[in-house]
Amino acid sequence: MRAWLYPFLAVMAVLPAACRQSPAPLTFDGLEPVRLGMTLAQAESALGVSFRPMDRTQSADCWLTGRSDGKDGQVSYMVQKDRITRIDVFAPPGGAATIQTAQGIGVGATEAAVLKAYGPAVVVQPHAYEEGHYLRIEERGRVLLFETADGRVTRFRAGLPPAVDYIEGCL
Repeated sequence: MRAWLYPFLAVMAVLPAACRQSPAPLTFDGLEPVRLGMTLAQAESALGVSFRPMDRTQSADCWLTGRSDGKDGQVSYMVQKDRITRIDVFAPPGGAATIQTAQGIGVGATEAAVLKAYGPAVVVQPHAYEEGHYLRIEERGRVLLFETADGRVTRFRAGLPPAVDYIEGCL
């Protein structure tokens, strides 16, 4: 090994993993390397891992899945007719969501922070089940949608209409 590499390796060894590699942000286009509109095979190839298979209660017309290796348990993918149409981010049970948008908005952010980050493009609608809101931003036919309760983001997603607006999964 070359001598000039030793100081670099020493620094890398003491840096926390979060400093070395932060998760990609959720954008209007998707969650790199998965982009909205990709086929299931393209998304699996980009990730280098397969998705969990569709179960008996789901339909090929619309189903929800995640990585088969269990990584990124805070992310789910909606597949409609073999295409990724929506990507959801939420806090996994017993854990915290680490993925944010490019503007730094994630689970736990305030409604005020979303409004400040996205400005007048935000459309505020009442939440169907919570004492909260849907904060919806559309750009180039793609949508970022934040769900809030008690003034804080509880989950958020990027997707293509109409899938991004489905309230209960594929319904």
